[in-house]
Amino acid sequence: MRWNSTTCFPVDVQFEDIDGGGVVHHPNYLKYLERARCQAMREIGVPFEACLKEGIAFVVAELNAKYLKPVLLGQKVFVLTQLVALRKSSLKVFQKIVESPPPENLQLDLKNFFSTDRGHCFVAQLRLVAVDLRTGRPVPVPDALRVAGGCPSFEEMQTSSTFSEVRLTPFAD
Repeated sequence: MRWNSTTCFPVDVQFEDIDGGGVVHHPNYLKYLERARCQAMREIGVPFEACLKEGIAFVVAELNAKYLKPVLLGQKVFVLTQLVALRKSSLKVFQKIVESPPPENLQLDLKNFFSTDRGHCFVAQLRLVAVDLRTGRPVPVPDALRVAGGCPSFEEMQTSSTFSEVRLTPFAD
């Protein structure tokens, strides 16, 4: 996940993803988000597997999601992911599932990221916390991930409200 840039992860909806009504079963939307975050980490050169080898995992501490439109069997959708805030041990990520691929080099305006346009199926904001796998306690976000993601140093983050607010905000109705 790169700071101030949006990654796009395609998903082809499979039979195993749907419920009896032919609609993607609600927890599977979260699986799509997880896959997209893992892919975004691979794209910047810090795969999730490398973090696990270092004894660090990212756990979801907060989740705010809104289901906007059903996703159906056989449909192709796209998960957009953007890293929007970072603190010493946690980060805030915005994600959404859309029906059409975005234009190349898309830079989403954070104010409009959660718009409910017709082609938007699902929107979410998450706060992830880096934890030590042995103790389960929070640890600093690995420098390799922060640097690869184009994020500022921790000292710079402390002086910028943009980088420091990782708490989730309510969706507008």
